[in-house]
Amino acid sequence: MKRIVALLAVLLLLPSLALAEFSESSGVYDPALAQWALQIAELCSTPSMQEGVLKLDGFTKVGEYNFYRKPGDTRHVAAYTVYDKPIDGGTAVIIAVRGTGDGEWPLNLDLMPSGDYSLDYAENFFLAADDILATHADYIDALESPVFLLTGHSRGAAVANILGAKLTDRFGAENVFAYTFATPRTVRGDYPAYDNIFNIINPTDIVTYLPFPQWGFERYGVDLVLPIDEADDALIAEAKAAYAARTDQYGPFSVPEGGSAGTLEIVEKMLALAPSLGSDLAVRHAFAHPGAAAEDEDGMTALEFMAAMVDGGLFDRSGEPSEMLIRLTQAENDFTPLLGSLESMPQATEARASLLSAHMPGIYGAWMTVALK
Repeated sequence: MKRIVALLAVLLLLPSLALAEFSESSGVYDPALAQWALQIAELCSTPSMQEGVLKLDGFTKVGEYNFYRKPGDTRHVAAYTVYDKPIDGGTAVIIAVRGTGDGEWPLNLDLMPSGDYSLDYAENFFLAADDILATHADYIDALESPVFLLTGHSRGAAVANILGAKLTDRFGAENVFAYTFATPRTVRGDYPAYDNIFNIINPTDIVTYLPFPQWGFERYGVDLVLPIDEADDALIAEAKAAYAARTDQYGPFSVPEGGSAGTLEIVEKMLALAPSLGSDLAVRHAFAHPGAAAEDEDGMTALEFMAAMVDGGLFDRSGEPSEMLIRLTQAENDFTPLLGSLESMPQATEARASLLSAHMPGIYGAWMTVALK
């Protein structure tokens, strides 16, 4: 499906080629540049198509990296592409980081692979960003007066968010433009403001609450939250029309009843399974009863459950319960409250579809068209 979305997104790019030149100030949100960055991020799933589109605007592909994982590859790296072109007085560089690929959902949730839970950043995403910088250290050193555009969606957004901060520290905010979409949380503690990093956030998108803010996680830069909770009927109708005009639709347009309330309820019940960083791995919750599973009992950790939930592992392609979900619901257990929230939602199947579509680039692009302009 991702390939189909990316192929169709090419049609959206064609009128926007002139927007490749960066706006005057990286610290001012540029709606046109944001839409262009979103389209580039989508095309990360089909780098050959991405290359063809950017070539029309004078960009040359430097390379594509980490797109194919061998089974069992658990390296904390991201798939990404790099492009550049000469501009007056320097070089324009695009680093576009792909969203989650096959086998990468467990890596998204493996926040601290070193086991050091005192770190003030999401180590998994930092390792992926550092890999990009290390791979291209000589290339970056040789650039003449570079100006960077960094973009990504979901997993790619988290890595692009960190790259934005690291490259800003080196080259200055005026030379780094970062636009990220459906961005997970990346950092804890105190850090610079980074007003040149814009994170577009759908408040009904559960991925934007991971890792949990209750664990202290935030994002580098400025969060621009789509006004879905405050939207009146007229604005919702505008967003729906904007979505209908896009070629990257994924499912029907919908606004969850109560806005982000249902998403926040799910987050709270996920937190009950993993109230602190590290607890998501510490306990195997039993399927047959509340509490921890004995060594010979079926069970899973909160991390394993969250991976199944966000990766679609609880339902099959037709929307029917998976074998895992059937096992989880045969008896009351620690997962029951969270599963109850999903099942008790009005029109549960439609609500689950809405949770998924809330994460998709087309929904982001539609709301950006009417609300961030």
